[in-house]
Amino acid sequence: MGDKLLKTKLNIYYFIVFGATACYFPFLAVYFEGKGLSYSQIGILFAVNSLVAVISQPIWGIITDKYLNKRLTLLIVLVLSGLFIFNFVFASSFYFVLLSIILFIMVQSPITSVSDTYCYEIVENCKNFQYGKIRLMGSIGYAIIALILGNVIKVYGINSTFISYAIFTVIGIVILYSIKFNTKSTGASINIRDIVSLVSNKRYVLIVAAAMIINISMGANGNYLAILIQKTGGDVSKLGILWFIVAMSELPAFFLGSKILERFGVLNVFILSTIFYAGRFFIDSISTSYQIVLAVQLLQGITFPLYMMSTLQYVNTITSPKTRTTAMTVFTAISGGIGGFVGNAAGGFILQSMNVFFLFKILSFVAIVALIMGIILKRIDKA
Repeated sequence: MGDKLLKTKLNIYYFIVFGATACYFPFLAVYFEGKGLSYSQIGILFAVNSLVAVISQPIWGIITDKYLNKRLTLLIVLVLSGLFIFNFVFASSFYFVLLSIILFIMVQSPITSVSDTYCYEIVENCKNFQYGKIRLMGSIGYAIIALILGNVIKVYGINSTFISYAIFTVIGIVILYSIKFNTKSTGASINIRDIVSLVSNKRYVLIVAAAMIINISMGANGNYLAILIQKTGGDVSKLGILWFIVAMSELPAFFLGSKILERFGVLNVFILSTIFYAGRFFIDSISTSYQIVLAVQLLQGITFPLYMMSTLQYVNTITSPKTRTTAMTVFTAISGGIGGFVGNAAGGFILQSMNVFFLFKILSFVAIVALIMGIILKRIDKA
């Protein structure tokens, strides 16, 4: 397959897969509220969402490294997630919704991390490819689909998002199947000693810990921002605009990602992202209208791309090819999974007992803790 055609297919794949993600995550809080669930129940559901990801992602990573290849793993989880998404359409109670989340996240959660690892491997073999420029197509897909669905939901209801997800996964499967770049599993070469070596890597443990802390804020923000919009006067159509702004703001940073990392250094970029996260969440906490909240989300263009590119590049650099998929999925599971679990569970109870504005003040403080962790990691990295 020619490099140009391969790059085109990767761009389309990222557009479709992240477009599918926009069919699920941005409107999940609206779906929960539509089911008449309390904030405590919503917090539990978001927390379970994260917890299942913590468990399933490393398992998929190990299976991929030992028995499968990244492309085959992605085909499997795309098929299964496209089927399991329909449980949400028929869920009628808290426990049915809970079961739906468990089944869906078991197979959906590894899609991003395995896709990124697969993409990194292709980039390493095609020197004229840049991960950031490919990944920005994911942001474009997320932005456009979220914007469209915000209006579609008003007409056809929340279940239209789940049906849309299934359609996008079918397209994603077709595109991925047409990509003939196959990675190989490492077979029996990965063993318990490799895993022990991975978790004994001080720099790896510290970047996971720092990322986990910032993900406490990121996870709660992503899931409860919809409630903040509603509390400041917005409605579901504004959520589509919100996620369009959020995703589109990421494009310049992803496009210039390689240059930014080379110019400022990976850990400096991570530290910078935490500074802007802290400021962003604090401004959210004192906002009095949804227009202000929407405007503040332009900072997503600095925060998330810088965080994502710096952490993934750092993990990719400090781990061996043999354990890289495992390292990436464990990183994603612990940082996004446990971090998200804590943020979502605590966020639900804070909303129940306090209010959404107090919650975002807490998120700002947590981002400052992540900033301190980043500074510590930088000092250790220099030693």
